[in-house]
Amino acid sequence: MKKIDCKYIYLHSFLFSLKLAIETNEKIINEIIQQIYQSFEQLQQSLLNFESTNKISSPEVCLNDLNQIFNRLIDLKLNNYSDVMNMFEIILKNYLDLIDMNQFIDIVAHRYACKSNIVFASFFESLNPEGALELTHKMPIKVRQQMYYRILDQICSSKRIHSFLNNELLVSIDDNHIKRIVSNFCGLILILVLKILNSLNVKLLDIELKKYQNNLFVPFIKFIDEYFLTNQCLQHDVLIRHTLEFLQMVSDQPLTISIFINATCPQACLRWLSLPYLNDYEYIHCLQIVYNIARHDQGVIILNQCQCYSVLMQFNTDILNNKMDFIIDKNWYEDLQLIYFMTIVLIIDPNELVAESTDWFITYRLLPVISHSMLSRTFRHRKFHISEFMIVLMKLCTNDNFLHSISTKKNYKLSQDVLDLLNFLLHCVEIERVDYNFLSLDVLTITASANILWSISFHDRYKNKLIENIEIINRLVAFESSDTIDKILPNIYIPRHMSPLKRAMDGILQNLYPESNIDLDISSSTKSKSVGSLMISYSHVDIDFCRQLYDTLSTVPELSISIDFNSGKYSWKDIAQTIAQSDLVVFLLSQNFFNSKSCRQEFIYVTDTLKKPFIPVFIDTEYEVIEWLKIRINEVKHIRFDENDFLHICNQLISMIKENISLNIVVTKNTFDIEQWFHSNNLMLELQEFYQFQTGNELLLYAEAILETLWTKEYERIRTRFEEKFKQKQLCLSPHEFLKFINALNSLKSKNLSSTA
Repeated sequence: MKKIDCKYIYLHSFLFSLKLAIETNEKIINEIIQQIYQSFEQLQQSLLNFESTNKISSPEVCLNDLNQIFNRLIDLKLNNYSDVMNMFEIILKNYLDLIDMNQFIDIVAHRYACKSNIVFASFFESLNPEGALELTHKMPIKVRQQMYYRILDQICSSKRIHSFLNNELLVSIDDNHIKRIVSNFCGLILILVLKILNSLNVKLLDIELKKYQNNLFVPFIKFIDEYFLTNQCLQHDVLIRHTLEFLQMVSDQPLTISIFINATCPQACLRWLSLPYLNDYEYIHCLQIVYNIARHDQGVIILNQCQCYSVLMQFNTDILNNKMDFIIDKNWYEDLQLIYFMTIVLIIDPNELVAESTDWFITYRLLPVISHSMLSRTFRHRKFHISEFMIVLMKLCTNDNFLHSISTKKNYKLSQDVLDLLNFLLHCVEIERVDYNFLSLDVLTITASANILWSISFHDRYKNKLIENIEIINRLVAFESSDTIDKILPNIYIPRHMSPLKRAMDGILQNLYPESNIDLDISSSTKSKSVGSLMISYSHVDIDFCRQLYDTLSTVPELSISIDFNSGKYSWKDIAQTIAQSDLVVFLLSQNFFNSKSCRQEFIYVTDTLKKPFIPVFIDTEYEVIEWLKIRINEVKHIRFDENDFLHICNQLISMIKENISLNIVVTKNTFDIEQWFHSNNLMLELQEFYQFQTGNELLLYAEAILETLWTKEYERIRTRFEEKFKQKQLCLSPHEFLKFINALNSLKSKNLSSTA
């Protein structure tokens, strides 16, 4: 009994001591915070009233008080992230208010520069940046997110920092010595801020960063540009390094890339890579930012407009091969080669890659890091996540030659390794990782891996391996139908060359079991001799040309044209059904069509499985078919559009259609005013921009398709995509607005039936 009492007493004493220590610590921190506010306030007042200030309240005394406070913080050695970060934000705000004062230049920079630097050094040490960075990792995600944007707001609010980044201090200050003092002080503040921001590691979206585009990202890029172009001898500035690291880390999240494009960052980075005198870290960060931009479809467009491929080839020749291996270690050099190679793959067509050098990079750079990442607990190779490697591998595998080459590597079994990776990742997502960022990357990796398996499944020599592992593929199908996908997809970026998981799974199963995968219903197939049923198959990259052609053909009353942007039917089952019900299929051939696995699936289904009549239409004057496409159209009559009269070539196409389905067809012009129809029905014009209806017939066909189902299903299908498209306008699509659209479509359909009766 006595022993129990003793234990109780000891425990009670310990808890009481702990509580007392916590309360004491809180009291001390609150006292220090109050002292910080008072000291900065006294400093500002002493500067404002400098001529009448006595020695007791002089700026020097105030600076000494601040120095003592910061030294006290050093002795305290705070280890609670809340205390440290709260203290940092308070001191940062007061410092920014201080440097924004005119008296900071007139008095502090002239008379107390040395003392001011000593005080700031004490502040820097009190924060213990390395320790603070460790503490940020313990912060909850939401807390980190909120702090990140508060710090950005503080930096953007400072007029002096804005002048510094825009290189305007040179205009406002005459004395070069004072310019250097003020510039150095602004730089020190930014270095500290950037170190904290870079350590917070938060999920970023362009809609949240938009307000910082012109007053932070543009000045940062302008500052670096000015530095690189005019200060060639100062190659080790810490601020430049941290700024580049900040831009690199933000751009590492593809959903932010629109900010970088609007800030002309792609052009700036390519300009910097062309300079011969940067140091190793500067080259690495610049190349990393270019690579991150290349992970975004719009970024690829901008980079290609800026001759990115030529710049990178010159960089490889002048810098990478001749200089970098001597100034950085082997690992960094290999990573730089990897970034260079992955960027090249992302910006150009796989069929344009040089086979020999590409095979070397695949063998000695890409495949080893994929294998290393698969063995890592975090699926990372240094700072790269395996999803990045799998997306590059996925794009390479759209080229059959590279796919076969990879499949025959001694230490890498493509099919089995991808299946093993999928098997483990499915286990990870099934137990639902707590960290949302991990889960997002898992889903991205799974989708890229499924796309690789789809490319593999087109080849008979690899099908047995996939069939042997059909259980994994069935688990993929089950995962695709789970609600995890719906939760994750709105917040991750899917590049255009990556098909949705559902489409990839349908494609794999169709290739493995072509005769039994889909039950066809051709009961609604057009049998009337006066009307021909036509389907148009195209790459969505070529949608502008497709709409132009459809706009012309849809005026022909003798043709019933099926196309996905009218029907809203994008699943493989619906596409296969439409193909089966069509009298004829028109394929719009281009390099984009060739690279698309969906287009390949449709083409093979028409030519090999159903053996239906089809017309190849070349929409790119310079495109020449190769590989699987060439062997299937070698002897087939085709149409080729060029820069000559579009309508004339359309009439040639009409003649070929007529030969195939025996119709008397004449091309007419469309007269229906789509925009006026939306205005007259008081509908959201953004709905027209979203759907991009080009003709009244196109609108009517959509009405006929959608009115056969519950309108709520279509609303749920497109609502998220609509709001994503117009997120910068912060537009929401309410059920009420969509129901107005449905009612207008119903009225349009009724009027059309009345006019034809």
